[in-house]
Amino acid sequence: MDIRQAGIADIDVLQKVGRETYQHYFGALWESALELEQFLDNDFSITALQQGLTDPQQNWLLATEAGQATGFAKVHYQQPLPESEEQGAMLCKLYLRPDAKSRGVGAALFSLAERDARVQQQSCLWLTVLKSNTSAIGFYERQGMSIHCASAYITETQTTELWVMKKNIL
Repeated sequence: MDIRQAGIADIDVLQKVGRETYQHYFGALWESALELEQFLDNDFSITALQQGLTDPQQNWLLATEAGQATGFAKVHYQQPLPESEEQGAMLCKLYLRPDAKSRGVGAALFSLAERDARVQQQSCLWLTVLKSNTSAIGFYERQGMSIHCASAYITETQTTELWVMKKNIL
């Protein structure tokens, strides 16, 4: 396994892995196919990825095995922690291809994201996770995170309940 900083040259790979893994894990949760497509376009359009990869406040890590992308992580620094005065590094995405689960790829990506957040002197690492995604919650708890507060992702057609999880890192 190799994990490296992702760059502009990786846009096609990030777009493909991001869209495929998101649809695999979360596509069925969307009540509106149009809203799902809008979400994917917003997060994984060429323009959105170019902006994210060139933003000095974002860090993208790409995991590969035998030259094939297995997953990636996106961290956004200086993000306000909900229901707090604190700011920290938000782990916006930690996406793994289904065949990469339970092989240490997620833990390795998380560890590097945490290390880089410390280097950026972020006081905490935080994220949102579906309340119904008990396997992800368990994974993040094993990485030392705990539930900070409840949140929700709201669209025109649905409300999705989330947990905000946090880990103090400084």
